[in-house]
Amino acid sequence: MILDMHDMPHGTHLQTDLCIVGGGIAGLVLADALKESSLDVLVLEGGGIRDEDASQALMKAEMAGWPHRGSSEGRFRVLGGSSTRWGGQLLPLLPHDFAARDHVPDSGWPIDASTLAPYLLQIEKLMGVNHRPYDDRFCAGLKPPVPDLETNGLQLRFSKWAPFSRRNLGRTLGSIVAEHPRVRLMVHANVTRIGLRQNGGGIDGVVARDLEGKRCTVQARLVVLCCGTIETVRLLLASEAGPRRGIGNHTGLLGRYFHDHLSVAIATLTGEERNFCLQGFAPWFRGSTRHSPKLESSRCWQEGNGCLNTMGHFVFESPEGSAIAWARARLQRHQGGSEEVKDPIPWSALVRDGRDLIQMAYRSSVNRRRWIPRRAAMVLCVDSEQAPNPASRIELSHQCNALGEPLAKVDWRWGSREVDSIKSFTGLLNQQWQRWGLGGLALRTDWEQQIHDTIHPMGGTRMSRLPGDGVVNEHLQVHGIPNLYVASCSVFPTGGSSNPTLTLMTLCLRLADHLRRAHP
Repeated sequence: MILDMHDMPHGTHLQTDLCIVGGGIAGLVLADALKESSLDVLVLEGGGIRDEDASQALMKAEMAGWPHRGSSEGRFRVLGGSSTRWGGQLLPLLPHDFAARDHVPDSGWPIDASTLAPYLLQIEKLMGVNHRPYDDRFCAGLKPPVPDLETNGLQLRFSKWAPFSRRNLGRTLGSIVAEHPRVRLMVHANVTRIGLRQNGGGIDGVVARDLEGKRCTVQARLVVLCCGTIETVRLLLASEAGPRRGIGNHTGLLGRYFHDHLSVAIATLTGEERNFCLQGFAPWFRGSTRHSPKLESSRCWQEGNGCLNTMGHFVFESPEGSAIAWARARLQRHQGGSEEVKDPIPWSALVRDGRDLIQMAYRSSVNRRRWIPRRAAMVLCVDSEQAPNPASRIELSHQCNALGEPLAKVDWRWGSREVDSIKSFTGLLNQQWQRWGLGGLALRTDWEQQIHDTIHPMGGTRMSRLPGDGVVNEHLQVHGIPNLYVASCSVFPTGGSSNPTLTLMTLCLRLADHLRRAHP
């Protein structure tokens, strides 16, 4: 059932086996995976079923370091969370992303790629994508063939994009779990405190409040925080005072090692190189799944050059006011659940861009390729993971939100390691361009000043095998607290070159298996 805290009396007390804090991607995947278990599940979502300005305002954060777009643009307090906006791109981390690397201090996960591999097929089914390989085996039989990579250090991989109809998990999984008799889903329930027992050996439950001033307590055997990287850290910090402020802050690492992916547009492709890259690398469709190529650096190249994980990809920017841009905006609003029509049909743009629309429909249905409009810019971007940095962190601000709770203060830091990795990888791409006979890349002169985050906030409750090295263990349990877990990108020690959502989903399925075994 779906409950609304607005409709419940002040001082309501609820009991459950498992309380999931957050009804976004992680919370809904976990609730769905456990709906047939012996556990009674209660999901607490701070927002409503649709976007609300007052709920969204609670996600405000203070900036203390480099500007971080993901602290404001990528966080959504609504059922479905970031899935109401994300592009649906899926790509697993590579095996070496989990390994400790000598040239990247503080790297290494306490699990490896094989730990999460069994859950990949299940997530692909959930998101409605096919089961084709992510590596260069996908190239078999493609016509025209993908250009050969003749430069040592480069390798091809292909991400998968879920169809629009499957991206908003609030609509898909939200409806499924809400109808299950063992799952309750409550909206407008903003968790403000985690109740730590006096002996510090466990959690009693949580306290939730709504914006109308009502208060609800939840007594639970198990609590899993699924409220996103920044909010998870903020909630843990705000829930316990003392010398080591925060729950799980036994070593002072709570909030530290905050990271994201860095991205920069290094070149706009024109003329011959644009045509070459369009023919060789425009996305393919197989069934309803779109596959986009990535030019990634190999493990050997990274080790030999002392670089972080870096990769290149192509971005297509349709002109503002074009029919393509209008259609995409309409689809995105529909994905987010908005039924309001904010702009009329641009008939003049439809007439002007009619040829592109026809080509797009033809190419996707017949040639099974994505058509790139003539007026769309084709931009080559380079992304890099961030080096682990304990000074990059999330703290509590002195400012408060409408609930009287302290805001998160995001002190995002990165530096020469990331810039040098991007420079080195750009040189690798330049070698490949020359071997393709395209000449050197015409790099943007100001690219170093244009580096930004990719709205992939990670870290702050890093996963570690030993309690002294992190906040949660390999099963996502907070060290020393047997009934408190974190299912969030905040547990990622490093980010690799892949967007984190697929890995987060597989971590949630693995956690579901662990909870069934450890807490029957």
